[in-house]
Amino acid sequence: MKDTLIETDCIVVGSGVAGLYAAWCAASNGRVVLVTGEALRSGSSYWAQGGIAAVTTADDALALHVEDTLAAGRGLCDEAAVELLVREGAADVAKLIEAGMPFDREADGQPSRGLEGGHSRRRILHAMGVQTGRALVEFLARQVEQTANIQVIEYAAVCELLMADDACAGVQINRHADGASQCIAAPATILATGGYASLYRRTTNPHTSIGDGLLLAAAAGARLRDLEFVQFHPTAFYASDGATFLISEALRGAGAHLRNAAGERFLADKPQAELAPRDVVAREIFAQIEAGPLPHVYLDIRHLDIDELGGHFQHLLDRIADQGVDARKTGIPVAPAAHYCVGGVATDLNAATDVPGLYAAGEVAATGVHGANRLASNSLLECLVFARRAAAHAAQTRTEPVDPPRPVALAQDASAASDFAYFKSNVADLLNAHVGILRDAASLQSAVEALSRLSAGETASSSALPDEYFRRRRRGLLELALAITESALARTESRGVHQRRDYPELSEPAVHSDSVARFTRFPVRNRT
Repeated sequence: MKDTLIETDCIVVGSGVAGLYAAWCAASNGRVVLVTGEALRSGSSYWAQGGIAAVTTADDALALHVEDTLAAGRGLCDEAAVELLVREGAADVAKLIEAGMPFDREADGQPSRGLEGGHSRRRILHAMGVQTGRALVEFLARQVEQTANIQVIEYAAVCELLMADDACAGVQINRHADGASQCIAAPATILATGGYASLYRRTTNPHTSIGDGLLLAAAAGARLRDLEFVQFHPTAFYASDGATFLISEALRGAGAHLRNAAGERFLADKPQAELAPRDVVAREIFAQIEAGPLPHVYLDIRHLDIDELGGHFQHLLDRIADQGVDARKTGIPVAPAAHYCVGGVATDLNAATDVPGLYAAGEVAATGVHGANRLASNSLLECLVFARRAAAHAAQTRTEPVDPPRPVALAQDASAASDFAYFKSNVADLLNAHVGILRDAASLQSAVEALSRLSAGETASSSALPDEYFRRRRRGLLELALAITESALARTESRGVHQRRDYPELSEPAVHSDSVARFTRFPVRNRT
């Protein structure tokens, strides 16, 4: 069993909303194998507090949602992709509702609609209050588990893509429990592995979000696009011991105010105040922190009806209370944290990459819908639309699978695992210090030099050692961190979530940044 070949019609890598929805949709047209590195119910989607932005009422319009998305994207959105997202996303949400997805409802039975930063209408659907991601993952996981032609492989890492005639024709996986290797052959592979925000020290993401899917795609020859655009969520809980978790933007939509150490509501006179797009709010908070005296600001809900808030935010209020903060009496300490990666694997409108047979959906992808700054609650919508389109396109262009080679065992060294955690921590400190919310050439160049020294050391040491899973991941982590930093250094302007002290203005025309060549040294086996 351990080294036998699995043949299927479609492989899905990842079990967030994009992966689960892709598998569910693809199962309508054939056999599916879904591979996930953790349990089926895991990943960034599971912890997403934000809802799904969709036009569902007569007092809203598709054109308004498009306009809001383009405005947030700061001139770098693909307008065709945005229009597709908004138009088809509304239909995908309707499909979920029809299938029984338990979105929150008002007393009259109509779906509750929240307001979040950058939106001109109340169009955000939530489920289980601010546990929308968890509710949606649970719902989709049940659909996957009840679909007979979906095989789920948990706790397994995809360590490489298998190629035939420059097309992706399958994957090799390594199972965490025993290190056993196995090949899966399919004419279509959909990457839904999430982003890379956990490369940073302070992040709202699970520790696994370090860009593994981007590295797999790049090693196969796919373009990576706009890696410098890392969105910092403005309001992540701050604690001196490092505790970090998201404080939903919906809380500001319900009327919460941001105040500095002096108690001043510092966004009151800004357009849209606390509900400005995330890049604006994060920069304003960062400016208050830089001015001192505290490493955070406060989110104040004391003027609101706490009992009424409890109906929607009780889970979040309980988590804040567990940290020793009584939101009834004091402000909630918050500071920005790396949250969402706008950049990713470049795709077309069908979620197809430059590599035939390889697709990317969700945060791993750069579809063009977010531009330089993601509009709140558009990400789950993007997962749905492009996962479905990937599955449909893969079915329409299906070819016969090609037999892969036998798997090549990839060792897993326990001591290398602990070294990897320490190594990742050092890289996270570098990125937080030099490639954060505000950047400049001197700081970015310092990061490039430090990461290059680490990379040179890895190259020298690995040449004398056998290939091993965690050493390979160390090299990949460094390559991706360098690509992010070099992309930030090369973008000599301030646009969206990429802000330069030394280049504070926008440059015209708006252009994307692509990365390809540096990743080709990572192993990709071609079938013979």
